[in-house]
This record gives sequence, C-alpha cells and structure tokens, in this order.
Amino acid sequence: MLFPAWWLLLALLVLVPPGLLAQLTPAPAKITKINLTNVGPQIVSEALIKANIRVKEGDMYNRAAVDDDVRNLYTTGYFYNVRVAEDRSADGVVLLYMLQARPVLTEIIFTGNKKYSRTQLFKKVSLTDYLEPPTPLAKTTIPKVSKTKMEAMVGQPLDERRLFSFSQEIKKLYQKNGYPKTECKYVLNIDERAGRGTVTFEITEAQKIRIEDVFFEGARDFSQRKLRKELKTRRHWFWSWLTRSGVLKDEQLEDDKEKLAEFYRSRGYIDFELKDLKFVQVGPRKMILHLVISEGRRYKVGAISYKGVTLFPTNDISKKLKMKVGDYFTPKGLTTDIEAIRDLYGNKGHIDTIVIARKTPNTQTGTMDLDYELEEKEKAFIEKIEIKGNTRTKDRVIRRELAVAPGELFDMTKVKLSKDRVEGTRLFERIEMQPEPTDVPNRRNLVVAVNERDTGKMGFGAGFSSVDSLLGFVEVAEENFQLPWFRGGGQKLRLRAQLGNVRQDYVLTFIEPWLFGKKLEFTSELYHHDLRNVSLNDFYEERLTGMRMGLTRALGRDSIRVGVSYTIENISILNVPDNAPQTIKDEAGTRLESRVGTSLAYDTRRTSFNVFLPDGGQRTELLTQVAGGPLGGDTDYYKLELRHNLYFKGLAQMHVLEFGGRLGVVDHYGRSTRVPLISRWFLGGIDTLRGYRQRQVGPQVGGEPVGGGTYWFGTMEYSIPIIELLRVAVFYDIGMVYQNPYSFDALNNGTGFYNDNWGLGLRLNIPQLGPLRLDYGIPIRAATVNDSNGRFQFSVGWTREY
Repeated sequence: MLFPAWWLLLALLVLVPPGLLAQLTPAPAKITKINLTNVGPQIVSEALIKANIRVKEGDMYNRAAVDDDVRNLYTTGYFYNVRVAEDRSADGVVLLYMLQARPVLTEIIFTGNKKYSRTQLFKKVSLTDYLEPPTPLAKTTIPKVSKTKMEAMVGQPLDERRLFSFSQEIKKLYQKNGYPKTECKYVLNIDERAGRGTVTFEITEAQKIRIEDVFFEGARDFSQRKLRKELKTRRHWFWSWLTRSGVLKDEQLEDDKEKLAEFYRSRGYIDFELKDLKFVQVGPRKMILHLVISEGRRYKVGAISYKGVTLFPTNDISKKLKMKVGDYFTPKGLTTDIEAIRDLYGNKGHIDTIVIARKTPNTQTGTMDLDYELEEKEKAFIEKIEIKGNTRTKDRVIRRELAVAPGELFDMTKVKLSKDRVEGTRLFERIEMQPEPTDVPNRRNLVVAVNERDTGKMGFGAGFSSVDSLLGFVEVAEENFQLPWFRGGGQKLRLRAQLGNVRQDYVLTFIEPWLFGKKLEFTSELYHHDLRNVSLNDFYEERLTGMRMGLTRALGRDSIRVGVSYTIENISILNVPDNAPQTIKDEAGTRLESRVGTSLAYDTRRTSFNVFLPDGGQRTELLTQVAGGPLGGDTDYYKLELRHNLYFKGLAQMHVLEFGGRLGVVDHYGRSTRVPLISRWFLGGIDTLRGYRQRQVGPQVGGEPVGGGTYWFGTMEYSIPIIELLRVAVFYDIGMVYQNPYSFDALNNGTGFYNDNWGLGLRLNIPQLGPLRLDYGIPIRAATVNDSNGRFQFSVGWTREY
C-alpha cells in the first residue's frame, strides 16, 4: 500500500525523538569577519561601501540580510557586479564581498548603420530623462564630456539601463522614418582588470516600405477619402519627401488606430471596432494597408434622468447639457456634460459634489439612456491660498492675478478664471489649481502649483521681406524682470537692434503689468528708426527718434481693454533731391511732434490648433490720435481709425476663414495748413493690398505716393493645411485712399474709386525660424497710375494686424 508523502513526514516528526531532531538542525553561526576585495581598479571608498552594508561582525548570519546588502550596493549605482562568498568554520562565518565597480565606458561603436552616420545617430537619438550618474567618492577622477546625451556616456561609468534605452531609441528613429523592422542591440566588451569597457550597437537595417494605398473594409457611413484624412499613415505621394509620409511606421500606425476609434466614437459609433490589419505586399518595397472595421450602430441620446438633485431645479441642469435628447451620443460629450454639472455646483461652492453618469444602451432602438446620479455636498470656503513651485517669481505676481481670496466662497468659475489669468502672464509652462482638505469640514485650501519657464532670452539672426529687404537683428529680453532686483517681478524688458539694407531700428521697451499694485499696464518705449524704403522713387528718407508711454486696463472683463498713450517724437525728412515733387520738398527738414492717443479694443480671438492663427472670435478696435494744440510741438492734426477682423472655422478641420476691414480719417487743425506726409494714410504691400507695391495705392504727385486724408480697406482669406508645417491660402483685398478727409471723392486724385486684387499664398512654420508668409497678389481693378502686374509679397507671421 502506498502512503502520501505528507503521511511519511508526519510519522517522522512523531517517531523521531526531540533531542535527535535538535541535533539534526544546524545552529545559527555568528559572523566573525567581513572582508572587502575589488575586481579591477578601486574607485569607490571603503567608507561608502561599509555605509551600505548593514550586516556587522558579531551578528548572527542571515542570508536574507546579506542579500539585502547586495541590493543596497547595486542601488548606489557605483557597482557593475557584487558577489558574496561564505567561509564557514567552527568559529563562525567569514563573509567576502567581491566588488567590481562599474567600468568606465571608453568608446561607442555602431555597426550596420547605412541610413544614418555615426554623427547623425549621436545628434538624433536622445533621452529626455537622461541624467549623468553622480560622481562617486572615488580615488580617480572620471572626465566629463558635455556633448550630445549619447556621447556624454563616454567617460562615465557604464549604465546598462541607459544603453538599453538608447538601443530602443535607435529602433524608434528608424521606425519613425519608415524602416519598421529594423533591429538594434548593444554588445559589451569589458576589461575587468582595467575597469574599462566599450559598447557596440549592432543595427540590422530593414528596407523602407512605401504605402501604395490605404483601404477601409467595412466602411459604410464615411467615404474612403474622409477616413484617410484622419490618419497620419497615408499613401505615398509627390510631397512625401517633404512631409515624410507614405511609409510604414509602427509607432505612427498604433496612434492611428486610436485616432480612428476616436473619430467614430466621437460621432456616436460606440460599438466601433478595428477587427484586423492586413498588409498586402505588392512589391519588394511596396504594400497596401487594409483596415478591417466594424462601424456598429450610431447611438442617439435617449431618456435623461436625475437622482439626488435637491439644490437646483432639474431644468437648470438640463440647460447646461450639450447633449440633448435625440442628439448623437459621444463619450466626449458625456464628459463635457458631467463637467458642466460639476461647474454648476462648483459655481455655488459645492465643489465636492459627486456626479456619476449611468449609461443604458438599447441596441434595438439605437439609443443611450443616461441617468445622472448626484451626491450633493455642502458649500466650501477658501481657508488659505498656497503657492508652490515658484523659485524665481514672487508670490505677489501670482496672487494679484487670482480672482479669489481667502474667506470667500470656493467658486470654481473664478478659480478657472484665475488659472487663465496666470497663464496669460506667460511666465509658467504648467499651472494647476486644486482644492486641498483642511481640518475644518467646510474649508478648503486652494493650492496653486506652477512650473516656471525660462523667461530670459538672447537671440540674433537674419531675415528678409519684400518691404524691408535683408535684415539682421540682436535682441535681449527678460519677461520676468523687476527693478532693481532684475528677476521675479513679472515686468518685461526688451532691447532690440535691427540693421538692414534699407532700415535701422533700435528699440528699448519696458512693461509693468501692475502699476501701483493695480491691474493697470504701463508701457514705455525709447526708439530710433532710420527708414530708407518709404519712398517709391527714393525721393526721401524718414528718421524717427522718440519716446512713447502708455496705460492700458481691462474694463469689467479681460476681453474689453481701454488705453491711453503719450508720444513725443523728432521727425526728419532727409535727402530730398532737386527733382523731387514740390510736395515732398515742402516736407523736408526736422520737426517735433507731441501727441496723445486713445484706444478701445474688444478681443475674443481664440485658437484651437495653432497658436499663430486664430480660428474663432473677433477683434474690434477704435483708435484716436491728437497731435499739437495744448500738447505743443510743430504740427496740429488728429486721426480717427476703426479696425475690425473676424475669424471662422472653415468647411473642414483646420480650415480658417478670415474677414478684415479698416476705415480711417486724418485732418489738420489750428496752426497747421496740412497734415504731415508721414501721418497720412497709405495702402499697398504685404499688410494691405497685396497685389501692389508698398504704399503705392492712393493719391500721387509726379509718380510719387503722397498719401491721403481718408481710406478704407477690406480683405478676405481662406487657408487650408497641406501638412503640419504648411498652409495654402487664397485671398481677396480691396481698398482705396482719398485725398481729402471725410471724402470718398475719387475725382480729386484721379485714382479711381477703389483698387482690388486676388491671390494665392503659402504659410510656412519653419522650426527655429517661426511662421513665414509668402503671397502672390494679382491686381483686378488697378488705377492707371498703379502697376497692374502680379507681385510677390513675403514677411514674418501668419496673420496681419488689421
């Protein structure tokens, strides 16, 4: 008969005498000595080693404790290999710790890399979290190399975790550029005695695979073209060499899977499923991608009910919801509606209210019933406001932007407004505002956590435009300035010098956003401009030297702002030749101008995809200027101008439609018999009528534009994205300048009632250079004194100051 093993063990324990069992169990041994030895050169002090060994001589031997010490030594980051040997005797146990310090990496070698050279791999491959290992308590000094992050490992202790990470980054580099099957591994060659080693990254490059086409099997409600636009994985085309598209990239394809699912679910297809991916090879380096999808049913919102609502009428909650009964149901819409309910409660201080949405799908009717369950909480008040993360910026710079204060109701609407205001200072990369519990039940601390950005910069470079020709500039700026301590006060200081073929500019600007502790922005500017490009026929040059001071503040809300300014300026008209028209000769010389200006602006512009280009909202501004009179100076005149522009989303995603218009008048008064040439209105050029030369449109004398007293201007532009860094635009401009103020009589200047043009443009966003604008304008109705040929215009920026 066979007995289970546990029966035999039980019988042994019962039958063996206790004394004999004790003799069979080895007695715990003491640690009599701990020795340390090094494999290769010793670069870590014994003091550091012993500080990380908790087992001491005289302790009872415990293998688990020894293993813990081995882990502690590895954790220091100084050791490549740690082994412990035991020598048992009747007296006890002697422990020998054999330590091999991390060998110094002396060389990085690449093999199999044909697509990228050694230098390119060093430049293109980097880890954002790479940190140089700490310098150990060593007997020898390890040299530091401040090159690329990858090259910086040379001369540092070898770190296999980093080497593995770099090998993965090399694979990603190839995958992102259309070599999806490329492999990379690292191989070490270590000289233990010398304490040095080399690493070889062995790269097995795969062929680049072009995508001939992308098909969506099972798509019913959306066209193939529409679905292709949602993916970055696209078929190869003429511009693929520039866009780097049209090749298979594993990481990009994974992102596209999520984007496709989000596209359908955001339109109510909750049951959407990507069933399969098929790669059909049509050549050695060509393939067709098939995405097999199941669209599922499109759900609409069914019944909406509420539970636990006592503080508000349910009708008030329903008004806040974006998804009504009968609308298509989307997860994003549900999230938005939950947030809207929280905001409704949060606006009244009930910030802890819990909102849970229960979804009940009905596959037969294609509806999604929603049941909002609320757990209402008491009102909360602000106990105190804590600011964290600001190492340079003064607390007051942040606190003055907050719309809430201690002791007030914890209003989440005001908290969000406060966050927007702090973001508007442009001093921080990240801003978070969260309530924090206190010991008092209905009291919360508001924690404002910020991550400061680098606000100081020094730059230099060169540029070119159709107006200013070749320009070089040097600029020093600090956006978190404070007198007299230089940093942390939220003030802005900028010094810019710009030199070119036809102009020179020197500008010193200082801005105090909170003058006297009030939300009152003070701006001061010292400038000198030497302009040799204002005359169409080189009949004169302008030189402006002056100072401007201004005050601006919001009226009730940030979107409405009023401003007042004072400018004193020395104006010179120079180098007027004898053959210049008499009108120009009369302007020659130097005069002093003293003027005051006012502005009233309403600005609701917003961007949803590009910081350079608004796609919603408007900006309307009324400007006035008065020169001379009681202000002094050599001329008396006044200006009135109205500017207005609108932005709309276009017919497809990231399409933008812009409308703009301006109207202005200028007239003399008092001692003056005419408006100075420099203060009159001019049209033409990159910022107005793009089919004409700079300042060409309007009254002329002897072929030289002399400006006018009244002008109007309108523009329309529609732009679409081609790739992420390139947009194409089509535009139409119209306008005219008239000789007399308050007059639209074209007979006075012989230029016609209006000039207009249409054209095409490119908007480039070049890394390190920024947004650039290239337009080709074609006149439609041009005055006889104007050139009717097409004209290229180019400048910096994607939008114009209408």
